[in-house]
Amino acid sequence: MQVVDRVIEKKKRSPLQWALVAAGGLGVALVAWQLIERTGSNRLRVDASRITVGVVEKAEFREYYPFDGTVEPAVSVYLDIEEGGRVEQIIAEGGQPVKKGDLILRFSNAQAQRTAIETETRLLETLDAYRGTEFSSSQSTILRQEALLDLDHQIIDVEAKFRRYDSLMATANSPISREAYETTRDQLKYLKDRRTLMQQRMKQEEQLNDNRLALARESISRLNESRELLNRIVKSLDVRAPISGHLSTIDAQVGQNINRGQRIGQIDLLDKFKIRARIDQFYISRVQVGTMGHVNLDGRNWDVEVQKVYPEVKQNTFEADVMFSGEVPPTLKRGQTVTVELSFGSPAQTLIVPKGGFYQQTAGRWVYLVSPDGSTARRADVKLGRQNPRQVEVLEGLREGDQIVTSGYDAYNNADELRFSQSVNSQKDKP
Repeated sequence: MQVVDRVIEKKKRSPLQWALVAAGGLGVALVAWQLIERTGSNRLRVDASRITVGVVEKAEFREYYPFDGTVEPAVSVYLDIEEGGRVEQIIAEGGQPVKKGDLILRFSNAQAQRTAIETETRLLETLDAYRGTEFSSSQSTILRQEALLDLDHQIIDVEAKFRRYDSLMATANSPISREAYETTRDQLKYLKDRRTLMQQRMKQEEQLNDNRLALARESISRLNESRELLNRIVKSLDVRAPISGHLSTIDAQVGQNINRGQRIGQIDLLDKFKIRARIDQFYISRVQVGTMGHVNLDGRNWDVEVQKVYPEVKQNTFEADVMFSGEVPPTLKRGQTVTVELSFGSPAQTLIVPKGGFYQQTAGRWVYLVSPDGSTARRADVKLGRQNPRQVEVLEGLREGDQIVTSGYDAYNNADELRFSQSVNSQKDKP
């Protein structure tokens, strides 16, 4: 840092300088006093060695931005406990490969086992009741059919007798009395009416029996479903690997009580990876499924593509899953942190200038434009467009070959003109 001459006439000191000196030994005040000297109400004298100058050039501009991400397996299957219970035995430890169906951990759950036994008992009782109802219904049906058959036989006999009486009553001097004829006729009508009533009763009883049997069958079906569910729960007390892969972790200890739905580990497929990227919410409308980019590893770029976007914003960031669209780096490891550069739009030839601290103070609305001889810089209104971590696109206010001050403007107090202690032409910073 160049030290400004400390012997300065008091009459030349500005109120700002006096305020800095009054800070009395504060490092910030001393540094600021050494950096700049007020020479007028809108001018500042600046130490040229403390600034950075950039040149406006026409070149290919690519809009991209880097985001940090963590390497994760592309496919992971979580081990969530279906019922829970007490850990009795741990067969497989975390960090080792497993095959589908391998026993990993064994639970005990007395309540689930007791409930399974009780359900089995109720099922057997209901099956016995169903069989009893079915047998009783069958017996009742047979008895009713026998009674109907006997009644049909009586009707046939009385019907034949009535036909004989009816023919004899048509002859003169009939040997059949009117009373006998009418008695036979009334008996035939009674038997037929009784048969009709018996048929209606049989139909109603059959319907009732069918309903009882249907209800019993539904109850048996529900009990069977409950039994199957409980058997599955009891079977799930033996935790087995749902897929072949790498058992990452097991979060359980022998004797520990695990609640229903609690996650105790996961199995990963390590033949394919993804990157879970954390992205600034400013880009939430720009990052979409299919957005391309690359990851620089092992001295080369590897193409990637956004596969899934999680739009929920937490702590000013959102997440996205990024997959390798071609080859995968052979050195990639689970849990590794990498930088993903996502591209927005196609490369184009345009005016660009190096990105620096000035952008934070001016938001791209104005810059300090360096004079041709490099001795001064004046404020100039500009319009800047797209940006990446290294460059900013120039839309208006600057021409190819112009120089601007790209370092931060905090210390200049919005001065209209900067006067440098020496020419800055030798400090051009190519983009």
